[in-house]
Formats: sequence, structure tokens, C-alpha cells
Amino acid sequence: MSLTEESRAGTSAVTRLGLIDTDVHPTVLVTDPAMQRNLPERWRRHFDRYGLGNLGTEMGIPPQREFTHRLDSVDDDGLVAHDPLFTKKQLLDEYDMSGAVLFDAYALNMTHGGNNYPEELSFALTRAFNQAHGEVWFEADPRYYGVINNSIEFPQEAVKEIVRCKESEWGDRYVAVGVEARAENPIGNPKYWPVFEVAEHYGMPMTIHVSPGRRMTGSGPISYYYEWHGGLALRNYTIVSSLIFEGVFERFPNLKFSLIEQGWSWAVAFAWRLDKVWEMHRDEVPQLQRKPSEYLREHFYFATQPMEEPENLEDFHSVYASFENAVGTDRLMFSSDYPHWDFDSPYESVPPSLPLATRARIYGQNASELYGIPLIPDTGVIVEN
Repeated sequence: MSLTEESRAGTSAVTRLGLIDTDVHPTVLVTDPAMQRNLPERWRRHFDRYGLGNLGTEMGIPPQREFTHRLDSVDDDGLVAHDPLFTKKQLLDEYDMSGAVLFDAYALNMTHGGNNYPEELSFALTRAFNQAHGEVWFEADPRYYGVINNSIEFPQEAVKEIVRCKESEWGDRYVAVGVEARAENPIGNPKYWPVFEVAEHYGMPMTIHVSPGRRMTGSGPISYYYEWHGGLALRNYTIVSSLIFEGVFERFPNLKFSLIEQGWSWAVAFAWRLDKVWEMHRDEVPQLQRKPSEYLREHFYFATQPMEEPENLEDFHSVYASFENAVGTDRLMFSSDYPHWDFDSPYESVPPSLPLATRARIYGQNASELYGIPLIPDTGVIVEN
């Protein structure tokens, strides 16, 4: 037993619960060597002359600090989550993880499309980011996995890039197709079905992450960073209802979606509301063969961060019990949101008062089943027997 194990477990016998982090944010810069060698010369010259330009009208909310980062996550070069070995030490090794799923928020915004870039530049950036994640992060440690960035507003190009990544040398390390929580159309629109088809073909979930943009309400842009932070779950309502009522899961019965950094307790009341609406208007959507709540229960996964943390622990148990009853026991996955300021340690975010089997599912088993990431024996969170 290591000193860390002794300090966390005292003198009692301990059990390890395998740990997978489903939300880690690396920083890859366009100026990095891996990006430069994977961008065509035309676009390298473009950046040399014009710079990054405007990332789009969605940006502009001032965070607490530039990368919304933990103060101790700045490496020797003054960058955040830029060095995979620094992140390995601070995250993977510190918590003895079996795996970490990388979701590059910087890449997500730059490859979304509509960011005042030529379309071909968006495609080139998408490919370069995916390559850089492989060359820099996947090669640094076998426990790094990642989502495939893609220009989903251009489905043909998105499909080509997903196929390229899955057929590459890192094919088994790309475990999901990444999308941010905004699109030009409701996400269930048939426009995006070619992307869903290829994701289902490779057995990968679509992973939707909250985006740092201003457009998150039905009544215009917000004013404050904390307004954004407090409303992370807002977009889920349109995402989930669009996917269900457009018949996506009738067309792609094996497709899964993981909703990352968007809360989870909201799903309980929303599942009930979806069913009540369907009961009154089911003749409008004859393509649905079951209640909407059944599709939600079968096709959606959720992440812990930001964790629901009521002051009274008993309230948490009531909320979580309702979630299990409505959504299932195998749908909540641990996420830390590293390196952000509201990072959640696995020792602090998952209440130890939950049953051991429940914690084991949340810490690693559910993510292992969804993403196909194996749990490494005798590693993970240390708990007393």
C-alpha cells in the first residue's frame, strides 16, 4: 500500500473502484508543432497573415480567468492542460485512473463552422486537431482516449473525418463523436443523420458537451459568466426532445448520446413532461413506438460534473434515487472537468454514503461499458471495506 493509500484509507482493508474520467480538456494551440505539420501550407500562411480572427459571435463571456482553470494546473510553460505528461501526473496518476476521455473545447469551437472562417479551413482544422490529439496525447499515455472533432454542419465532411480517424492507427483510442450543445438546426434534424449513422456503425456514442457560447437561451444573449454556468442544463431540453421526437432512435436503435457537463437531475422531471406531452399529441409522431421516457432511459448517459450538491446529504440521496428510478442505474458517469476551477475530485464529488456497487458504476463501470475503455485491475478510487 502506498503512502497515498494509507492516508486515504487509514489502517482498514481497502477496495479499489476502477476510475474513468469522462470529461478532460486538453489545450492544443494552432501554433503547436503538431498542428502546424498537419495543416496544409495554404492555411499556415493564412494564420501567419490574419491570425486566429474572430472565433464567432457566440464567444465573449468573461470567465473567472482565461482558461477557467485551477491555479495549480499551469505548467512550466505558463499554459494549462497543454503538456500531456503534466496532466498525466496531476490527474491520471494522482487518482490512478484507467482512462480519461479528452474533449478539446478549444478545438470544438474552432471546428464548429460559422466562425468567420472559410469552410475548407474548418475542415483542415478538424483534421489537424484530431491528428494532434493522437500524436501528442495518445502517444504520451495509453490511458488517454478522445472524441472525434468533426464539422457536423457539413455532414459529408464529418463522415469522412470520422471514418479517417477510426481507420487510423489510433482507431481504438477515438471512443466517441464530439458535438457541442448548439447547431444550426435542432440536433435531431435529418441533416445530421449521416453522422449518426457512421457513429452507430462504429459503435461510438455521440458526446455532446456544453459550449462556452452566449447563445443558450430562448430570449437573447446572457450578461454574466455565472449566468452561463448556472444554466448549463438549459440546452438539454431541446437536444433530448429533438432527438426523440424526430425519430432518431427508431432509425438508429443502437445509437447512444452522452451529455457532458450539463447536469443530470433535470432528466427526472423532463422525462415525466415528455411522456405527458406525448400522451396528448402522440398522433403527430406515429414514428415513436414507445414512450419518450423509454428512449431517454435507453439512449442517454450523463456525467457527474457539475455534481448536484444540496446542503443536506439526505436530499442528495432522494434526488439520486429519483434519477435511478427515472433513468436507470447505469447512466451516470464520473467526470472531473479538469483543468477547470470547479474541478471535481473523485474523492469529494461522489458521496461515500452511496452503496459500494452504485459508486463502482459511477466511477468507472458505466463509462467502460459505453466507451469500451477497459478498467485496469487493482487501480482506481480507494475505499474502505
